[in-house]
Amino acid sequence: MRGRRRGLVVGTGLTALVMAIGLVAQAGGSARPSGGRGIATRDGKKVSVSKLPTAQTFSVGNHALEPTLGLDPAGNIYYAAAGFDAPAGLPATQIMRSKDQGKSWDVATPRTLGQDSMPISLDPYIYVDENIDGDNSRIFTIDLTLACSYLSFSDDGGESWITNPLACGRPVNDHQTLFSGPPVSSPTVAYPNVLYYCYNDVGSSSCTKSLDGGITFSPTGSPAFPGYEPGNQDPGFVGADGFCGGLHGHGAVAPDGTVYLPREFCGSPELAVSKDEGLTWTTVTVSKKIRSTSQPKGGTGHPSVAVDAKGNVYYLWISDKNRLPYLSVSKNQGKTWSDPVVASIPGLNETNLPQMDARGVGKIALVYYGATNSPFPKCGSDCETKDYEDTTWNAYIASSADALSSNPTFYTGTVNDPKDPLVRGRCGPGRCQSVFDFIDVEIGPDGVPYGAFVDGCLGLCAEGGASDEYEGLMGKLVGGPSLR
Repeated sequence: MRGRRRGLVVGTGLTALVMAIGLVAQAGGSARPSGGRGIATRDGKKVSVSKLPTAQTFSVGNHALEPTLGLDPAGNIYYAAAGFDAPAGLPATQIMRSKDQGKSWDVATPRTLGQDSMPISLDPYIYVDENIDGDNSRIFTIDLTLACSYLSFSDDGGESWITNPLACGRPVNDHQTLFSGPPVSSPTVAYPNVLYYCYNDVGSSSCTKSLDGGITFSPTGSPAFPGYEPGNQDPGFVGADGFCGGLHGHGAVAPDGTVYLPREFCGSPELAVSKDEGLTWTTVTVSKKIRSTSQPKGGTGHPSVAVDAKGNVYYLWISDKNRLPYLSVSKNQGKTWSDPVVASIPGLNETNLPQMDARGVGKIALVYYGATNSPFPKCGSDCETKDYEDTTWNAYIASSADALSSNPTFYTGTVNDPKDPLVRGRCGPGRCQSVFDFIDVEIGPDGVPYGAFVDGCLGLCAEGGASDEYEGLMGKLVGGPSLR
């Protein structure tokens, strides 16, 4: 157990209301028990294979909420560990770094004149752009404030940082995502890639971009998604039909510079596609058969998109019908999509917080939280929080080396020992207690998937009692097919 949080957390980002006391970050992570050997599945059914992977899990030695991570070409891991550590109990971020595959961690937080450069964060986020020049990489950490975002970046593995305190291009934004890719038409300055910053301002899902590696940002053009869809009768945000807000998932860029931004839009799994660096967008519906979790009772889903080295697009979302994750693939930039397949293991009756990454061709990794004892099959969208009193949630990490096939094989491991759950009670749809809105997964240069998770059920909670303790975890899946 690493510290204790007291108080009430109503939300993060623009909706944050926090009353808590500070915490002191501690470095020095260690191995944690996992679910051990995994299983192989196709479309949610167990299959026999010659070799099964094993999940390995480590504490990062710090708190975490909405954790993200990245790996550089040398295999060093960088983890955005946010906790209520700042003065007056507000959230702040520490960048944790591991040079030995998660066995130990040190603090590599940006500092200016001896003080943390990001003193307050309403949304933490880290992104490692490893595709800039051979073995080089640039590490970005960006923290949301009410007015804009603080961005720091490092070109030497976190030893030194440059900080930009106005890195958004537009004030008043929330739920940011940072990602990069090759330019289509714009000349870049002193940095090869276009850096995109997309955000939710309730009225839309919009983006800005940087052509100089994060020094300056400017609006890209029209919003990727409007906040309101006229004529849509789906009960949306605050019960207003068609008012779906601007909450979106993390973006991705294809090798040809095409930009993709996913979101659940009033019950529809949708993807915004831009071929001109965000100046204009085309919106496509991934599936009309499998709808996504939606406002107001169902919560807002957080779908995930990934693009491989050949430009194939992968889309992962949670079904509103059975609350399981589904995968669909497009081989033509989103024009058409494969029949969705279940991407989770059998025995789960509710899942949440799907996230995905791609590497090579047809090779993906994914993570999610799941429960085997959820009340959802009995009460559906009418379930109340009290119905989840005894529900326990585990984290899962999976890989597939044949994701382009019509029925891909998923190799899945349980990140935690199921006897020691990571969440107890209700977990979404959408926001999940101290985990908040999302988790993360990245495929390392070694072809191994690495995931970022939150253990929000420490101490007495694991045995059925109450607890307000939480810590960041990193899990990886070893022994499965290589994703290089």
